[in-house]
Amino acid sequence: MCSSVSPKQLCGPGLTDMQQYHQWLSSRHEASLLPMKEDLALWLSNILGLEITAESFMDRLDNGFLLCQLAETLQEKFRQSNGDLHEPGNSKKKIPHRRIPCRQSAPSGSFFARDNTANFLAWCREVGVGETCLFESEGLVLHKQPREVCLCLLELGRIASRYNVEPPGLIKLENEIEQEERAPLPPPSPVSPVQPLSSSPTSSPSPSPSPTPTLTPTPTKVTSSKKSAGKLLDDAVRHIADDPPCRCSNKFCVERQSQGRYRVGEKMLFIRMLHNKHVMVRVGGGWETFESYLLKHDPCRMLQISRVEGKISPISTKSPNIKDLAPDSYLVVAAHYRSKK
Repeated sequence: MCSSVSPKQLCGPGLTDMQQYHQWLSSRHEASLLPMKEDLALWLSNILGLEITAESFMDRLDNGFLLCQLAETLQEKFRQSNGDLHEPGNSKKKIPHRRIPCRQSAPSGSFFARDNTANFLAWCREVGVGETCLFESEGLVLHKQPREVCLCLLELGRIASRYNVEPPGLIKLENEIEQEERAPLPPPSPVSPVQPLSSSPTSSPSPSPSPTPTLTPTPTKVTSSKKSAGKLLDDAVRHIADDPPCRCSNKFCVERQSQGRYRVGEKMLFIRMLHNKHVMVRVGGGWETFESYLLKHDPCRMLQISRVEGKISPISTKSPNIKDLAPDSYLVVAAHYRSKK
């Protein structure tokens, strides 16, 4: 409903057609990148004043020219706000002030496109983007590393937010979660675990942290907007968790703890709505769609490759009996290796 990826099909191609399986796997990876591409395309469009979409994301960037333009634009914004920059415990970082050499007419896939990209990456290092967040020039020019390109731009957005430059939407959500983590934890919700994500608003008091109420009408509007956004998120999470419906005796737990905080399985997760469209989960230092997360952690959705049956089937909740296994019953991962001579 609220995301471009919906786990409605629990089956995939089997090992009988490895080419079809790899295509299916790559399509899943591409679908998981769509929210990130849409968010970054909107951010780049606002900064550069150009129309960039998720569909044209890699095509518009692959000659490196727009990235060099982005670097020069951010460089100027950094210098303008450097006087007001205040980072607790950190000294001001020296902002590079130079023209970034680039060729606007560089054809896609050419040496000049690689040179443009290399100049952008060198500038990223100067402003503090770590090596683990960078990508190879070939990865952009030949569209080999779309995920790495997105992660690099997100890291650049994190740096931009420190200089009071409006960051991508995902970085705004990260900053919101960091502020919430510094605040004291709200009291646990008394909702019974048997009734996760209850649709009744009276089943539990609102456990979400809210500012001290005042007599002015402005905070009331903000609070009401937060409540409506919270309800939209709850409805989206419930829709994804119940699609397809689970008929197991022990259902995978998806329980609301407070606004934007959910217990999923054995973990407490921050879940946010990106642009009122994609339901995103904060995982480690990055983001993942809620559908993709459930595919990896919900036993009813997790997939296994069976060499015996030659197809992908839902994982059984019962442990297999060793006596029932044939000598050749192994999990196939389709690994490529070389034997030592």
